Amino acid sequence: MRSLLERFATFYGTPHQSLATGSIGYLTLIFGLQAPPLLFGILVTLAALAVSWRAAGASLLERTPPLALLVTVSLSGVFNDFRLTGVVAATAIASTPLIVAVGNKGSSRTLRRNVRMVVAWLPASLSAASLTILTFRASSSVALLLSLVYIHDLGLGLGMRDRPRQYLAPLLGIVGALVLLWASIQLAVTPISPRWFLPIAALVAVAIPLGRVVTRMVSADSVHDLQRFSSHLLVTPVWVVTINFLFL
Repeated sequence: MRSLLERFATFYGTPHQSLATGSIGYLTLIFGLQAPPLLFGILVTLAALAVSWRAAGASLLERTPPLALLVTVSLSGVFNDFRLTGVVAATAIASTPLIVAVGNKGSSRTLRRNVRMVVAWLPASLSAASLTILTFRASSSVALLLSLVYIHDLGLGLGMRDRPRQYLAPLLGIVGALVLLWASIQLAVTPISPRWFLPIAALVAVAIPLGRVVTRMVSADSVHDLQRFSSHLLVTPVWVVTINFLFL
C-alpha cells in the first residue's frame, strides 16, 4: 500500500518545482489585487502567458497562434461578463482546428496537435478570465482561492522534500488548504457561509488534485510550466462560478 502511495505522490507532485518561484507568483497576484480590476486582468493575463509559453511550441512561429487565443480569452474577463467570456472561449475552441489544419497540411497527427494547442491556451486563459471577473465582484474570494492553492502547493512541495514520508505530501497539501478555508470562513473574511464549509471543502479537495492529475496526463513534457499551474486547472473556474452564483 505504501509503495502505491509513493508512486502516486511522485506522479502527483512536482519535486522540480521551485517554491521560491511559486511564492513570488503568489505574492505578485495578491499585491495585484490592490489595483483596479482592469490592471489585475492584465497582470493575470501575463501570468497565464508565462505558464503557457513553453507549452505553446518550440518557436515563436508555433507559439503565436495559441498565445494569441490565450490573450484574447484572458482579457475578455475585463468586461465582467461570464457570457461574453463563454462566447469568446467557444469561438477560440472552434477556430483551433482551422489554425492547426493551416499550419500542418497533410499531417497524420492532427488530433494530437489540436489537443496540444488547446492545452497550451485554454486552461490558463479560462482561469485568468474567471479570476478577473470575480475580482470585480469579490476580490476577497480571489485572494482566498489564490491562498488555498498556494498553501496546497507549498505543503505538497515541502512534503516531497521529506523522502521517508514523501507519500504523505498530497495529503499534507490538501489538509493545509482545508484548514485555511475553515479559518477564513470562521473569521468571515469570505462571503461563504459556515454551513457551506463541507460542500466547498469537498469542491477544493477534489478539484485541486483532479486538475493536477489531468494536467499531468495531457502534458507531453513533465517540466512544462503548466505543471506549476496545474493546481489551478479545475478549481479556479469551478470556484469562481460557485462563489458568483451561490454567494454574490
